[in-house]
Formats: sequence, structure tokens, C-alpha cells
Amino acid sequence: MKDQRLNGYTLSNKRWRFRNREILSLLRLTYWAKDRNPETNRQSLRHSYPYGVFDPSGHLAGFLRVTSDRATVYYLSDVVLAENIRGQGLGLALVRFALSDRKTCCGKGMLLTSTAAGLYTKVGFYGVNDRLMVRDPIQKNTSASQR
Repeated sequence: MKDQRLNGYTLSNKRWRFRNREILSLLRLTYWAKDRNPETNRQSLRHSYPYGVFDPSGHLAGFLRVTSDRATVYYLSDVVLAENIRGQGLGLALVRFALSDRKTCCGKGMLLTSTAAGLYTKVGFYGVNDRLMVRDPIQKNTSASQR
């Protein structure tokens, strides 16, 4: 997958660009991973596909990872942006970039969120309950009551 440029930032999934130290620094900004054991974070990174926003100097400024069977289902997680780049559309761009990767994001997608449902509805996810969201290329209902 080719890198993409946006307002001086680079969107990339090239594993060699990611430094564990930078990923862990971003994850410490989150309510869900700030207390996670560093070894657990490293293990989760080894078994998933990273996507990132890199600033003009090449430092990681945004991150997400996808866990996938590469055929029928994927799980989007650990979506985080550095505070100084929030509100510029880079989070939405990062999610769209990851979802455009047909090697990992094929079939039905899932994620958990309690704070960013509005962002994910923009890219086709719909709420199943108060935290679970699904993106289904076959069943594109927008109302949970229709399922």
C-alpha cells in the first residue's frame, strides 16, 4: 500500500516506520491503554497491522492498528492522535487510509468506542450497542432496529 500525504503529514502502514517507544507514548494518552502493561502493548503490536500519521520530521503523531484474518473479519483498535494535531481531519484520514487497505480490512469490521462514534459513522460503521460498532459491506443498514 502506498503512503499518502495530507497537509505535510504522511499516512503510512510501513512497519519499519513505527517505533515502539512512540506508539507507547501515544497509547499513554488514552483512557483505555494508559495503564496497560508495556509488554501487553508490545505483544498486541506484534500480532496486528499498524497504520500511522507521521509529522513532517518523521515522528509518529497518530496511530491505529487492525487485527484481521485477512478474509472475512477485522477489528480496528487503539486509534489515537497526539493532542497537538487533533481537529485537523487527520484522525478521519487515518481511519479512511486503514480501511482502504483491502489486504487487512476485508469483510465485516468491528470496533469499540465510547467517545468517537460520530467519526466512525462517517466511514460506514453503525452502532450495535452503547460501545460496539460494525461495518458490514453486505448489510449496509444504518438503523439497528432494522436488523
